[in-house]
Amino acid sequence: MIPKRHPVLGELVVATHISDATTYSPQRIRTIILLLAGSVALLMTGFGIIMPIFARRLGEFGDGVGALGMMTMVFALSQLIFAPVLGGMADRYGRRPIILLALVAVTASYIGYIFAPNTTVFIAIRGIAGGMTAGLFPAAMGVVADVVPEDRRARWVGVIMGSYAVGMIFGPALGGFLYDGWGYAAPFTLSAIVAFSALIAAIFLVPETRPPQVRRREALRAKRTVRAEVQAEESLWSSLPRPLTIFGTLLFIDFVGSFAFAFVEPQMIFFMYDELAWTTVQFGIVVGAYGIAMVFGQLVLGQLSDRWGRKPLVMIGLVVSMSLYVGMAMLNSFVGMAVIAAISGLGQALYSPALSAFVLDITTDDHRSRVMGLKESSLALGGVLGPLSVAIVARWTTPRGVFWIAFWLVGLSFLLGLILLKEPKRVQRESTNVQDEVSARRSMAAQASLRGIVMRATFVREQRQVG
Repeated sequence: MIPKRHPVLGELVVATHISDATTYSPQRIRTIILLLAGSVALLMTGFGIIMPIFARRLGEFGDGVGALGMMTMVFALSQLIFAPVLGGMADRYGRRPIILLALVAVTASYIGYIFAPNTTVFIAIRGIAGGMTAGLFPAAMGVVADVVPEDRRARWVGVIMGSYAVGMIFGPALGGFLYDGWGYAAPFTLSAIVAFSALIAAIFLVPETRPPQVRRREALRAKRTVRAEVQAEESLWSSLPRPLTIFGTLLFIDFVGSFAFAFVEPQMIFFMYDELAWTTVQFGIVVGAYGIAMVFGQLVLGQLSDRWGRKPLVMIGLVVSMSLYVGMAMLNSFVGMAVIAAISGLGQALYSPALSAFVLDITTDDHRSRVMGLKESSLALGGVLGPLSVAIVARWTTPRGVFWIAFWLVGLSFLLGLILLKEPKRVQRESTNVQDEVSARRSMAAQASLRGIVMRATFVREQRQVG
C-alpha cells in the first residue's frame, strides 16, 4: 500500500524587523534636502526682490501706509487660515504636490502684480498668494521628518529655515537697484523668472517622500486601530502631539517670538529714524546684521540640539534673542546696537530649529505636515496681532516702554518653557502610543497562533509516521 503523502509545512521564519522601502541613505537625504532648500532659497530671493517695491507701487496707485498694512494683514490672515489645511493635505496626498502648488502660485502672483490695475486687485493677489503658499513650510518640514532620523533632524531643519532667510538678505538691495534702473516691471519680471526656476528644479529634483504605499499602509493601520475618540484618525484634535501641555507650550513660545518682533518692528523703525536720527544705511546695517547672524546660525548651529537636546537649545536661544529688546530699550549707540542685533539673530537661530525639531519629534508620522501647519498659523497670528497691539499700546507708553513689554513677554514664554517642557525622548517613553500597542498585541497573537499550528502539525505528522 502506497503511503499517503502529507503536505510539507516548510520552515517557520521569525521576522525581526520590517524593511521600509522609503528608507534613504545619508547621501540621498543630503541631496533631497539641499535641493529643497535651494528651491526655497530661490523662491524667497524672488520675494526679497519685490518686497521694497510694494510701497512704491501702492504709492503710484495713490495709496500709502494703510494700504500696505492691509496687504500685509491679508497675507498673514491667509497663511493663518490655510496653513493647517494645506498641511493636512500634504499628509494625505503627499508633500510634493503642495510644494509644487506653492511654487506655481508664487510664480503666477509675480506676473499678476505687473498687470494689477489698482490697489484692490494688488491686495487680492497678495491674499490669494498667501493662502496658496501657506503649505510650503509644513510640507518642507514634513519632508525633513520623513527622511531624517530624529538624532539628526534639527541640523536639516536649520538648513531649510536658513534657506528661507537667505533670499531676504540679498533680495531687497537687488530689487531697489532694478527698480531705480529699469522701472516697476523689472523686479517682478526677475522674481517671476527666479520662482519659475525654483518650480522647474523642484519638479525634476525633489521626490515624493510620502509615497502612496506609505499613505495606504498608515490609512489601513488607522482603520484597524480602535480608539476611544470618535474616528480619531480623521479629527484635528487627535492629530495634535501628546502631551498637549508640551505642544501648547511650544506653540506659545513660537507665537510670542513672532508677536514680540511684529510688536516692536513699527515702533523700532520710527524710533531709530526720529529719536536716534539714524540714516537709512545705518538702519539697514542693523537689520542686515540680525539677518546674516540668523542665517549663519541656522545653517551652522542648528544641529546643536541634536547633540545637547531640544529644551536646552530652546531655552538658551530665547535668552540670547531677548538681548535685542534690551538693547533697543537701553542703547543709543549704532555700533552697540548692530552688535546686539547680531547676537539676537544668533539666539533666534539657536531656538527656532530646535523648536521645530521638538514639534516633529513628538508628532506621529501621519500628521506631521498638519501639525507644522498649525505651528505656521501660530506664527502668522503673531504677525497679525503684533502690529495691531502696538498701535494701541503706543498711545500709553514710550517707545522704550514698547521694547520692555516685548522683553517681558518673551521672558514669560521662557519661564513657561523652563517649567513645562520635557525632552522629546522622555515624552516618547511616557506617552502611550496606541498604534504600537495594538500592533504589538496583534503580532504576539499571530505568533502564538502560528506556533500552535506548527506544533499541532508536527504532532500529527509524528503520529502518522509511527502508525
